[in-house]
Amino acid sequence: MRRALLVLLLFLIASQPTQASQGQDSDEPLVLPDVQWNASANIGFISTAPLVSEGLVVVKGGGKSSVGIDPTMIAFRADTGDEVWRTTHVGNNFNFEISPLMYVGPESGGGCVSNHHTVVTGWTSGLLTSHDLVTGEELWNISTPAPLWGITGEGIYLGSGQIIWPTETGVIHVCALNGTVLNQHHDSNLLTYRANLGMWWEGSSALPSNLGWLQGTESGHIIRYDVNSSLVEEIDIVELANLSGSWKIRSTPWYHPSLGIITHILGEGESRIIRVDWDENGAPFLIESIPHSSGTATSNAGNYGVEQYVFAGIEKAIFYEEINGSMVESKQLPVSSVTGEIRTIELSHVTGTISVTCFPQNTASGSWLITTDTISVTWLPEQSGWVTAGCGSDGTVHAVANDASWVEVRYNSHDFNSIEARADFTLGVSTEENEVQVSSESNNSLGVILLPFFGALLLAIVAQSSPRSDTRRLAVIGAIFMIILGLGMATTLYNSQVVDNPIEDSSGRIRIAEIVPQLEEQIGDNEALVAFHFPQDFSPTNCEEGEVRLNSTGAVWYISPVPDESYCVMVSIVDTEVGFTVEDVTIQALDEMNFQYDIENMILGSFLSDIGAAVGGSSDYWWTYDLNGGYGAVGIAEQVIQSGDQIDWHFDKGEY
Repeated sequence: MRRALLVLLLFLIASQPTQASQGQDSDEPLVLPDVQWNASANIGFISTAPLVSEGLVVVKGGGKSSVGIDPTMIAFRADTGDEVWRTTHVGNNFNFEISPLMYVGPESGGGCVSNHHTVVTGWTSGLLTSHDLVTGEELWNISTPAPLWGITGEGIYLGSGQIIWPTETGVIHVCALNGTVLNQHHDSNLLTYRANLGMWWEGSSALPSNLGWLQGTESGHIIRYDVNSSLVEEIDIVELANLSGSWKIRSTPWYHPSLGIITHILGEGESRIIRVDWDENGAPFLIESIPHSSGTATSNAGNYGVEQYVFAGIEKAIFYEEINGSMVESKQLPVSSVTGEIRTIELSHVTGTISVTCFPQNTASGSWLITTDTISVTWLPEQSGWVTAGCGSDGTVHAVANDASWVEVRYNSHDFNSIEARADFTLGVSTEENEVQVSSESNNSLGVILLPFFGALLLAIVAQSSPRSDTRRLAVIGAIFMIILGLGMATTLYNSQVVDNPIEDSSGRIRIAEIVPQLEEQIGDNEALVAFHFPQDFSPTNCEEGEVRLNSTGAVWYISPVPDESYCVMVSIVDTEVGFTVEDVTIQALDEMNFQYDIENMILGSFLSDIGAAVGGSSDYWWTYDLNGGYGAVGIAEQVIQSGDQIDWHFDKGEY
């Protein structure tokens, strides 16, 4: 079991992106996208960040027992704000729920892997629950001890359907498929509150020999667990740092092999940033204790491989980084009462996609301060309220919510079609607007096309009924001309309707540059991206599970969870010229990757048949392409591309 978990964690580490540098050479200001919709959810205090995933926005409120409102989760469409479902949770009357929402999706591998798109979260009742993202239906629940306030922290998804989650009295390791408890640590003397799990490891961070979890407690201790969630040791930070009075750890512990454990500990009217490490005998010792303003906030669980360490409180936020084995302050920022969730999100900027930190400022007119090393912007909601919930984002859609039960969502309007397509795909519905438009255009076009054929029919009747031979001859010639005209019009319509670029992001299949945004940044002028998605049974021998490899640089990213149809993805960025087609850039990419391939001529044009072992027709799998996320309906020699286009080849079940 231990070996299996270490393998899982290696995939977890590989799939977690290293936090991008926030430094900016540009002095251009941060500009948030426009607010596209908002909603008054009426579910009580919303104290944890909205979950933005798969085209949906999910929020969780603590309810309002005085008016009979139970704790509730609501899912909205990310594109329109239409409510998709809501579900209530009965079992407490605290009127707050602060355990974050986690998305766990289906992936290959069996075992504990979920077969649904799911939302996992904890409750102050002590229950850990999983809900179907599409319907809100509860799939399973697990009861954990809740002597005071139950589950208030955030867990870690390990991959392959395995989840580690902090409870009030320890940790629990569960199976995402059915909620089976795999491991659990419980100590009735241990109390935790909003202390997300951190990670520690031994050896190389790229290939650790040993690792596990870190958890802060209400008594100022750090609990260290091994990979099986068994207790390794309990470190008394208060005693080690020679502190007096009452101290609590309500934040995520950090770890760096050169810096040791870094934790933000809360006292009465003050807080401190504490660093501890182990000596050669394995005994913990104090490295330093740095005074900070009162109050603490918590960052995401896990925190593996970050480059900056952020701590915030009532008056200020401080950014630190590791330089030559020392923790060095890189920036100090005035803030207003940051006592909730610090989140890092991706935001569009004139310099490209950048990593920003979002601080919830918990005042009566609460707001979110969004900042890099040099530039900042404040998100002030239309309806004010206290704010402890962090920013939710999938890199395109950004969402916030406050204690006024107010939800607000921003995205760039030009992303609407892709967001809509993602929501439709998740929910298994089609877009009525597109259907109506296509139907209307088709009906109008059909009427125009039929006119010449009706004319030919009338002339044929004249030819049959006229007693004069010259009239019959002219009528026949006219009928033939009308038929030729009708066929020409039909051909023109076909070319305009089918050969035109497909609707962007309408296929519902994976567009690799949206999963790995760094790829889009690599596309230069007069270049196009070509990606080949291989299922597991047909993948090249040198392509690993979840791997996304850019051929030109050798750069590798990992997808988690791993989709069945994209077990591994090979990507090439190739040169384009005016008039280049999908065939031109596909052949160029395949040649650069040294693949053996076969292109066949079919009725509708040329089609890619085989790539290596992925031979068209094997188990009813065929190669088909998406152009900018839209299904390619014509031959590859007929589909003209533009600079910056993205072609994703998929080997999946279908037909030409």
